[in-house]
Amino acid sequence: MNNSFLNIIRTPDDIKIQTENSPFRFEEKGTPNETRAQVKCTVENGLLSIWLNTGGDAVKFIRIRWNGDISGVNSLLGDSVARTQTDDAVWHGFLPHAQMPWYFYTNDGECLHGYGVKTGCNSFAFWCADPFGITLFLDVRNGSSGIICDELLCAQIVCRKGVAGENKYHAAHEFCKLMCDKPNLPPTAVYGLNNWYWAYGAIEEKVVLEEAEYLGKLTSGFKNRPFMTIDDGWQIAHVKGKYNGGPWYLTNENFKSLADTADKIHGFGCRAGIWIRPLLTLAHIPAEATYNSPAKNGGLTLDPTHEFSKELIFNDIKRLTDWGFDMIKHDFSYIDLFNANITNIPYLRFYDKTKTNAQILKELYTLIQQAAGDTLIMGCNTINHLAAGIHQIQRSGNDTSGRHFEFTRRFGVHSMVRAPQNNAFFRTDPDCAAFTEKVSIPLNLDFLEMAAITGAATFASVTPGILDNTQEKRLQEIFAIADSIEYKDFATVTDWDHTAVPSKFNYLGKEYNYNWYKDYEGSRHFVSWME
Repeated sequence: MNNSFLNIIRTPDDIKIQTENSPFRFEEKGTPNETRAQVKCTVENGLLSIWLNTGGDAVKFIRIRWNGDISGVNSLLGDSVARTQTDDAVWHGFLPHAQMPWYFYTNDGECLHGYGVKTGCNSFAFWCADPFGITLFLDVRNGSSGIICDELLCAQIVCRKGVAGENKYHAAHEFCKLMCDKPNLPPTAVYGLNNWYWAYGAIEEKVVLEEAEYLGKLTSGFKNRPFMTIDDGWQIAHVKGKYNGGPWYLTNENFKSLADTADKIHGFGCRAGIWIRPLLTLAHIPAEATYNSPAKNGGLTLDPTHEFSKELIFNDIKRLTDWGFDMIKHDFSYIDLFNANITNIPYLRFYDKTKTNAQILKELYTLIQQAAGDTLIMGCNTINHLAAGIHQIQRSGNDTSGRHFEFTRRFGVHSMVRAPQNNAFFRTDPDCAAFTEKVSIPLNLDFLEMAAITGAATFASVTPGILDNTQEKRLQEIFAIADSIEYKDFATVTDWDHTAVPSKFNYLGKEYNYNWYKDYEGSRHFVSWME
């Protein structure tokens, strides 16, 4: 048997600390740089807890090392910081410098082993692995600055030793459940329509209601009612391609009253969903409540640690629930705060300088969830590992496309490497199947079916009138799967352990094999998401 497992639930072999006042970059040999900060490690109930007391020094990173022989590993798979991109979360051989956010798996041909930090930690975490050991970096910064604290539980580390002969996909799912003690799962199936990928923001109430009527008839008699989701384009300050933020208490001329719109959607037998970008606005806010966003977003970014911002965000979310919406998709916070790059943050600092970036994001997500009450929350451009246990639904990949199926394959299908997180962390959302004149309807039906049989959120953007009777019937059948599957009988991804683009699935004893390349005879290059 190939013994490639390294038990890291023990005292590490090396710990180094980087502060604001140190040039120490973790590459240096010998003793760590001088600092008053201390890291304490405790082992209890199968967890290794990492505690930090900065001793008055501003700490930025902690580096932890376990030595051991894992040279028998054939391939490794890490996670993504937020939504999967084209070339992250892919199986690879040893790349000792490669950052694997949150957790990673090793496959030695016989067993799949898992190493990670528990969800909801107070730091950003990434792993590196080489044949002679495993290294963990914990990012405890506030913006780009170090943090000062008396005692901070930075992370709790878990690992799972695989068993020879077990299904590797199931082993990965079990490890995800080990990382998340209390997922906040939606009580019913999550499926329906979202108008973004055919309208791209050019929406009006009349068409939204026509879609709701169509969806209600298509799913008549189903156990769980579908969602008709109004995406970006309802707000007063929407300018296509230039600005898509708040204020969020006013609609544009295409919607008279969103409360009435939600009520009418309910009248067609659908649940109502809506999109919001909570941190961006053109409204007046106090200077101290603004955040110097590295993103060029065209408006003012709220600092989520300031009380004014917290109250405004809470009221914006609660207003949507009071209007009658059953699901809220909140978007862009990772971009608005860090320009979707937590590694290279320009000089930034939050109003509250006592919290880590991870703590700040968790508190933002918790605030939104509390304001929503019983309304479901879908996180988009949010951090999976920090949203787990807070939000019920989470976008797993970057945007699909109603212009090129290439982007749906690169981001939507590719995000299924995260399928083991589904119903272990939250309900994953691989994004919408887009039915437009520019993309393959058969391929998008396959993509939507893949989402349904795996138990993921199953959403489609359907250009009105584009489907023929046969295609519409298959759409109905796919929605029927999504409606009935809930928390049992999920498909297994049978090629999950060696591909970045899953295509083979087993659902209720039937094999599904999707050819994602048949339209282009391979992959496409030099394509723009916007054209």
